[in-house]
Amino acid sequence: MTRTLADAAVEAASCTKCRLAEGRTQVVFGVGNPHAELMFIGEAPGFNEDKQGEPFVGAAGQLLTRMLGEIGLTRADVYIANILKCLRYNALIQLGDGTWDRIGRLVNSKYDGHVMSVDSDGRLIPRRVIGWHRSPLGGRRVYRLTFRTAKNAGPDRVGIHLTGDHPVLTRRGYVPVEELRRDDQVATGQGLSDLAHDVVCGTLLGDGHLNVDSSYLSFSHSARQSAYAAFKAELLVELQPRTLEVSVAAVVGGEKIHPTVQVRTRAHRALRTLRADFYITEKRVPHWMSERLTPRMAAVWFMDDGHMRIMSGRQPLAEIATNGFPSQDLPILLAGLSRLGVEGTTARGRLYFNVAATLALSETIAPFVPPSMRHKLHPTIEARVPYDPGLFRVGTPLVQYDWVEREDITDRPRTDTTFFCIDVEETHNFVTAGGVVHNCRPPGNRDPLSDEIESCTPWLIEQLSLIQPCIVATLGNFATKFVLNTQTGITRLRGQTFPWHGRKVIPTFHPAAILHGGGEGSRQFEQLREDFATIKRELERCREPAPPVLDPTPDATDEEQLELF
Repeated sequence: MTRTLADAAVEAASCTKCRLAEGRTQVVFGVGNPHAELMFIGEAPGFNEDKQGEPFVGAAGQLLTRMLGEIGLTRADVYIANILKCLRYNALIQLGDGTWDRIGRLVNSKYDGHVMSVDSDGRLIPRRVIGWHRSPLGGRRVYRLTFRTAKNAGPDRVGIHLTGDHPVLTRRGYVPVEELRRDDQVATGQGLSDLAHDVVCGTLLGDGHLNVDSSYLSFSHSARQSAYAAFKAELLVELQPRTLEVSVAAVVGGEKIHPTVQVRTRAHRALRTLRADFYITEKRVPHWMSERLTPRMAAVWFMDDGHMRIMSGRQPLAEIATNGFPSQDLPILLAGLSRLGVEGTTARGRLYFNVAATLALSETIAPFVPPSMRHKLHPTIEARVPYDPGLFRVGTPLVQYDWVEREDITDRPRTDTTFFCIDVEETHNFVTAGGVVHNCRPPGNRDPLSDEIESCTPWLIEQLSLIQPCIVATLGNFATKFVLNTQTGITRLRGQTFPWHGRKVIPTFHPAAILHGGGEGSRQFEQLREDFATIKRELERCREPAPPVLDPTPDATDEEQLELF
């Protein structure tokens, strides 16, 4: 009796040759036309494929189906097969409403709601969960990931356990945990809008204070400046400020005769990061202020601690009190102002500005100064440059970065050997208690191990032998390197045609890589489309009549053709 693909699939279904059998639901053998001219080879089934028993059924599969349609084919015309990352169950994930839940629970329940994510512009936004993965730990290393300002929980900071090959978002892009450097900064998953960030920083340069224990911002102004206090509180709406009117004494123990407006925000994780920048043992000016001081930030700072000296017969001169900072930090402030076109000098704990610099300072900050504080501006500028409330529109919070803290905990005793991951729509990342991490690529956020490849290779050989495709399209880096027995990456090989045992191999990107790399409109997407046009041309050549062979030689057997494996 002639053996068929169906026979091979039945036999493969009971395969237990490697550790992958422990975590799977079923063997995903392959699907499609058993006599296809075109065969796709990917890497491994994911969670959805494992449940449904068919390769490429998720978002990546939908993109593959679309690309086939563009060259006039359907999934029924081709054959799709595979050669063959992830978090601990308890890893906390931030949901779209700001609450937290364990990733294992999300995967087990196939949670399809929203989680917090980071878009290409660094904005923190909710995005829907569209995939769920679990895989055995295997031989991977395990790390504990957190960052400098994460909250304390017992002897350690809040963080997550994840496998070493799992990518996390850093200032230099996505980096596998095991490749992180000590000087890396990771995306914390928390942030403030540009507006709130500027107002908080300007207030901290002025009279504001961040609490050491719970990281809330507090500041106070005299009753005469109650309108200004209300103005700042309104700008900090995302931090849910509370305003309180109290009377305070001029000296400790004295009579409470001075009415004061006090504002205090809610504690916020993003403020913990700023506190680490602004405080060591005392309040300091962050080094980055020389490069990142903005006109809006400077306006709040001047309205808090600035003064315009107006004397009869003399030109107005501006000055800013800086008694709260050590003298060695003042050059940072001067450098930041210089970038804005304002030159100053320091003396006796203050910054002083000459006539030209006073005009430049007022002109720089005037659009950000509301009616209640216009008296602090140079009179000429106050009359000429109006307040622009449009400069204070609340935006989407932007993710903040902090210094990474990583610990290899592979050798610690553990009972959990299954790790979990989710796929997130569009952005392909999600916020955890230890930072922002990328979607996994199953199984287990890793390349197949050598014994797994050895166990599965005979099934792939048999598929090729029974189908006899003219074109083999390899999807992604791993499948391409495996089939062509090369270490050259997919970016350099894609779209080319390679002779291979009487067939042609055309490497292209894995559809999931396109989704992760920007989706439609990205350069990779256009290259994928170009590669499918190449596949179409080569298929047409396969269908052309073969030229006569004048001096034929015996054909190699299927077994000889597949000795590469």
